Amino acid sequence: GQNGAGKTTFLRLVTGLAFPTSGTLSLWGKTVEKELQEQRKRIGCMIETPALFPTMTAYQNMEIQRIQRGIPDKAVIQKTLDMVGLKDTGKKAVRNFSLGMRQRLGIAIALLNTPEFLILDEPINGLDPQGIAEVRDTIQRLRDERNMTILISSHILEELSKIATDYGIIHNGSLLQEL
Repeated sequence: GQNGAGKTTFLRLVTGLAFPTSGTLSLWGKTVEKELQEQRKRIGCMIETPALFPTMTAYQNMEIQRIQRGIPDKAVIQKTLDMVGLKDTGKKAVRNFSLGMRQRLGIAIALLNTPEFLILDEPINGLDPQGIAEVRDTIQRLRDERNMTILISSHILEELSKIATDYGIIHNGSLLQEL
């Protein structure tokens, strides 16, 4: 959909970052707010730009998120960083990361809870061709290795055509067409 069509608003509603003023939202067949909150634990998301601590390393950023979410297993951090191609960042501060590396770190944070459903809002916006290829490869690996359902909001249809199996077009806040 075009800018202002409601893509990010829809993603925020699904993830619980915003709440509907009308209508019904259903996740895995659940519609009651308390049940929706439980179902949202099955979702990982990166909406808009990932919130990162620039003076900290990738590992430190992940550790903060792990603690906030109550994830007991510290090993998930290194495993997830490896999965998104950030295993060799060491003591490098996030402020020194390329935009593509920051996007992959945002995806890693979204993957910390080992979600069944991953939501990415404009994950390749502003990336150079190499960064786009890196994020595309990460998404394809998640899809293929984890059999994960991934919902991507993007304007870059040519890039989506390389990885997407289904499409939906939003126009003025309504699903215009599903392809």
